[in-house]
Amino acid sequence: MGIIEKAAELAEIIRRKKDLAVIAHADADGVAGAAISKFFLEKNDIEYELKFVDYLRKELLSEYKGKEVLFIDVGNGNIEEIERNRIEAIIVDHHLASKYFKNSLNPFHYGIDGGEEISASGLMHLITGENAEIALIGAAGDLQDRNGLKGWNRRILMKSGIIAKNDIKLYGRSLPLYRMLSFSPLIPPFFKNVGSVIRFLNELSIDEKKTWNELSMDEKRRLFSSIVKMMIMRGYEKDDIIKLYGEVYELDGIDLREIASGINAMAKYGEYSKAIYVCITGNYERMKEFINTHRKNIKMGIRFAKENLSEGMKIKYFHAGKKIKGSILGTVTGMLLEGEKIEKPVVGMVENEEEIKISARAPKNMNVNLSIAIRNAARATGGHGGGHKMAAGATIPKGYEEEFLRFFELEIANQSSIL
Repeated sequence: MGIIEKAAELAEIIRRKKDLAVIAHADADGVAGAAISKFFLEKNDIEYELKFVDYLRKELLSEYKGKEVLFIDVGNGNIEEIERNRIEAIIVDHHLASKYFKNSLNPFHYGIDGGEEISASGLMHLITGENAEIALIGAAGDLQDRNGLKGWNRRILMKSGIIAKNDIKLYGRSLPLYRMLSFSPLIPPFFKNVGSVIRFLNELSIDEKKTWNELSMDEKRRLFSSIVKMMIMRGYEKDDIIKLYGEVYELDGIDLREIASGINAMAKYGEYSKAIYVCITGNYERMKEFINTHRKNIKMGIRFAKENLSEGMKIKYFHAGKKIKGSILGTVTGMLLEGEKIEKPVVGMVENEEEIKISARAPKNMNVNLSIAIRNAARATGGHGGGHKMAAGATIPKGYEEEFLRFFELEIANQSSIL
């Protein structure tokens, strides 16, 4: 049975339900997947309740003991606990699974890389056959568009109303130039340096308040070529420069990644209903206030993480306590890794009232599997974790941070010696 046949089988199972609990991940991909499920469930007159989570707690799963639950973008790392609670589950999750589960749509079972080729919302699209545009908002939210949409994401693109074109690959093409250039870690000399960006634009006689989309073709060429020359003169590699230009995606004239960022920001601040509304209606103006707050918190988080980064043998790490929101820890950790060009995995930790939340990110060219490493290290310290090869997360009890780091570093060292 292929993935399409399995998706059709799960669609029929869902259609036979009278009511269903839906538990989705609290990020852009989870929200997009939930929006697609909302369409499908309402179309088939199925009653449902919707809940968003950062991760699945054992206590939460026990509340759904014996109930029928659709898990979106979560569940693959919690199959044992789901079975222990006899939950009648359907799992739609693109992360690596802890074990096989019959009623799941897991891309890895079909030789499809869930880290790059399809997202959870993309899997929901395969089940429902609708909302291709929303599915790719989820993919962009998980940065699966970074090197161009590929695999099943590419197939979904062909069915959508999303425009693919070659352009500068910086986030914020609809923002003023000084903001677009200063917010991108792809141009390190400009990253978080607004004054430097404005001086650079003034030398080119380009208005810093214009957006990239408002520039003439001549202005775009002059600006882009000047950026390339500046990076070459400063010794940046060809690979660093190539990342600046390539295929980008727009929906209704707006950068798909900007939409995904807005949806993600709304989810991170608990505005799930509004986020779903934006997905469904395309009313992207509703996102702006959340994006501004989100960016401010990310910038503050990156600054703190950079100033408090510690060095291990195989990793770098920081513990932010309560100074960084757990909901943006993954974003901060990823942007720190990319912006500082760190060549080791980076581990970020924050605490909440009950436990420690952990996020790990690895450089693209590093041959490690963070999902396996973080899962094993978390289990060894009384927690749980999982994710993708290059991006993973975990939760552990308070007081076990140093022990977790030792186990995690040992896992990375063991993988490095084997690979």
